[in-house]
Amino acid sequence: MTLKKINSGAEAEIYSILAFEKKLIVKKRISKKYRNPTLDKKIIKTRNKQEANLLQKVKRAGILTPTIYYVGKDKIIQEFIEDTKNYKPNLKKIGKEIAKLHEINVVHGDLNLINIIINKKNQIYFIDFGLGAISNKIEDKATDLLVFKKTLLSKKETKNYWPEIIKGYQNFSKNSQIIEKIEIIEKRARYL
Repeated sequence: MTLKKINSGAEAEIYSILAFEKKLIVKKRISKKYRNPTLDKKIIKTRNKQEANLLQKVKRAGILTPTIYYVGKDKIIQEFIEDTKNYKPNLKKIGKEIAKLHEINVVHGDLNLINIIINKKNQIYFIDFGLGAISNKIEDKATDLLVFKKTLLSKKETKNYWPEIIKGYQNFSKNSQIIEKIEIIEKRARYL
């Protein structure tokens, strides 16, 4: 069983591994040298547990996430899902799935296309809840969407995705205040 590094972020390194004839993903949280070692271990363990709990909560609500096989102090081993990156025909569906997250008071915290996988059956999976949280606040949900909007608008190939995603969100969401709050936050940010 050899770990093959496939990605690296600010909080974790991502590896693939073949075990029991299955391709798996290992997310290993990395230590921060600038933190007190005792505090660092506590932060890593807490964030790891929190992410695993959010993944389970989301899955129990019928929203797709990879199956978790193991949760340790600093790592999560989970199912590998092949990503087709077939976003364009699934934009409204993506919006609907984000609305489902918000309906169960889960704020992803890092919504972007890298953390949304579309498999061969055009099913939408959410990954990487490392910055996620439980919140019933309209502002938190609106901020979640606004972060996603900004990531989409920042790239030429995805800048036209937002209108379809927000339509899908609005068609499912029971709370129109969230969309209104996005505009309020955007206006507030212009004056900072």
